[in-house]
Amino acid sequence: MTMRVAVLSTYPPRRCGLATFTTDLRHAVLAADSSVEVLIAAVLDDSPGALAEPDPDGPHGPEVLLTLRQHDREDYSRAARVLNESGVDVVLVQHEYGIFGGEAGGHLLDLLAALTVPYVVTLHTLLLEPSPRQRAVLRGVVDGAAQVTVFTALARDQLVRSGLVPWSRVAVVNHGAPEDLQPFRPSTGMPTRETQLSAIPELAAYEGRRVLSTFGLLSPSKGLEVAIRAMRTVADAHPDALYVVAGRTHPDIVRHDGERYREGLQRLTAELGLEEHVLFLDRYLTDDEIRDLLTHTEVFVTPYRHAEQVVSGVLTFALVAGCAVVSTPYFYATELLSTGAGRLVAFDDPGGTAAALVELLGDEEVLREASRTAYRVGSQYTWPEVGREMTKVLATATNGSVPLRAIPPLTHLLRLVEVGGIVQHAVGREPDRSTGYCVDDVTRLGLVAAALERRAPGSDPGVLGLVVRRCMTFLDEAWDDVSGQMRNVRDVSGPWLDEPHPGDHLGRAIWALGDLSADPGGVAPWARGLLHDIVSTEPSLRDPRAAAFAVLGLARLPGEHLDEPGRRLLRHLAAELAARYTANASPEWEWFEDELTYDNGRLAQALIAAGASQRHAEQLRLGLEALEWYCGQCAVDSGAVVLVGNHWRRREAAPHDPHDPDWDEGDEQCIDAAALVEACVEAYRATGSRVFARRARNAFAWFHGRNRWGLALYDDETGGCHDGVGPRGLNLNQGAESTLAYFQAWLALDSVDLLPSGGDE
Repeated sequence: MTMRVAVLSTYPPRRCGLATFTTDLRHAVLAADSSVEVLIAAVLDDSPGALAEPDPDGPHGPEVLLTLRQHDREDYSRAARVLNESGVDVVLVQHEYGIFGGEAGGHLLDLLAALTVPYVVTLHTLLLEPSPRQRAVLRGVVDGAAQVTVFTALARDQLVRSGLVPWSRVAVVNHGAPEDLQPFRPSTGMPTRETQLSAIPELAAYEGRRVLSTFGLLSPSKGLEVAIRAMRTVADAHPDALYVVAGRTHPDIVRHDGERYREGLQRLTAELGLEEHVLFLDRYLTDDEIRDLLTHTEVFVTPYRHAEQVVSGVLTFALVAGCAVVSTPYFYATELLSTGAGRLVAFDDPGGTAAALVELLGDEEVLREASRTAYRVGSQYTWPEVGREMTKVLATATNGSVPLRAIPPLTHLLRLVEVGGIVQHAVGREPDRSTGYCVDDVTRLGLVAAALERRAPGSDPGVLGLVVRRCMTFLDEAWDDVSGQMRNVRDVSGPWLDEPHPGDHLGRAIWALGDLSADPGGVAPWARGLLHDIVSTEPSLRDPRAAAFAVLGLARLPGEHLDEPGRRLLRHLAAELAARYTANASPEWEWFEDELTYDNGRLAQALIAAGASQRHAEQLRLGLEALEWYCGQCAVDSGAVVLVGNHWRRREAAPHDPHDPDWDEGDEQCIDAAALVEACVEAYRATGSRVFARRARNAFAWFHGRNRWGLALYDDETGGCHDGVGPRGLNLNQGAESTLAYFQAWLALDSVDLLPSGGDE
């Protein structure tokens, strides 16, 4: 059956990157499935002084179903009526700031509210700190979307963290580029590099030069002056270097400022004496010219200024062409270059940019490896592949939603929960009330109950909401304003059994409060207030686990709910974790400490979460490196998962064979399995790597018998979980820590649609 799609976007003859993207995407979808019909709802720029566009009532290509004047609000309602009556099955909205009318593009909400057919929205920009109106409009756009697509795993992670849309409705569909951008030389495994510049006449005088390039519409947000300043150092080190800046000034910039930006770049070039090292091509390049320029480019440069940029068509083109890249760490570049296809440098840093360019041009093997990696990464970003993936997303949108998986039984968990807290330990399945309550378990309970409440189908949201409020009461009463510290252990009759002190429990409290603060409504205002009180004291979290727990909570918060004390603490703790790892790691022991103890995976998870949430590429890289090593320690890719036992594992010990039946490291515990699952899920969120997805599922299978003893710890009758497993078999007790660990692992997999389809095993 034919699927009819209408794409709402800018479209030629309007000249902008989005119009070009829409044209290419339309062709890619048509090529992927010839039975699909792709129509266009073209957004026209009716701003005063805008370049002339076609008469909205005049003739257009047969694919243009309707035109929409950007700033005419009535046109949005008219467009919705036309779309509803046209017989289209789904509308694909290309969302970018500045192409829809109204404050923050709010006119678009009129159109979407009036649609009677499902729509999919592609987000081209995700702002780290949107204004209240921008956030409100974006929420309105994504709330009604059957699916939302973004260009990178990092963008998906950011969107889900923001609380605007659940993971299940977000898909990553890459930006595309032509397959024929770069011929490949099979004998060397390298992209070819031509020596004659034939297709671009202006370059004839520069034959034999080492070309760096940037192309696309020019605007101050591109940061080209940074690259030009860097060229002074590059030219001194490599006198044959030539930086080509190709493209017209963006029409919006010309409309408001004329050619002031380009002229400023040209003056800067002259002031630095770089006339023979910087060449401006003030025109739109043809497809052949783009191909020719990239064929000759050794290093492509994107010195953009905005971290929020979630896509760059020109960067995609460069990678497909096998060009090494030097770029600032905006969303898109951070993900694409994390594999070694180039170098990331700080925003507005001419010195760092120059150093990266000099390094690549000065070391042939380094440049060759970056180019190889770029080509390999770019092979996933060709338009045919993008067309196939987008067609799948559009088909999903027309088929309705998939029902949620039923949650595990709550019988045992609710048996442990009381009015005052959750009982720490159990004898078998029976709560041992003599062990009291503790902040450590109450924070875990708060995380689990809140996640289950958000996922209300299959559970009792009233009961869970009450549990969450009880957790907040417990944490509020545990916090001591005078000392700026927190108690941990409480008798079931009410008295506290310890004095306020720092420790893991304080880090876990920050984790839970960060998670609860991120939710709209409910206890969020209460949680934010208590979190603010705690972080404003600049708490001492010297133990790496306490720091890691706090980082996980602070990284969970969207920007608008993370106040300045919270930002400072997040930056400080993440930097300390990274420094600890860098100082302690060696090729044989890539870890933060000299021993593996408990909750180990949280250390790597925290660095990954911090790197992803702050767009800190080095922290993300270190976290992934540490997790890769730790997965090896746990044999997560082999038959049985082998966790660190409660006798711990030390650096100076002889290398172990995890499958040696005589090797005894003590009992393996559920908190380590949950930490490993959640760390792998965190890595999957940040990278989209199916390797980490597989590892997360393997680690979860430990609960169901994928351990050295082949014993299942999960009690599928009650939803409880045994406290451990070891050489002497199962620990028959089912305490709060272990039961909550299972729920945390289950919820982590569920949050990214990774639960095994055949059941929980």
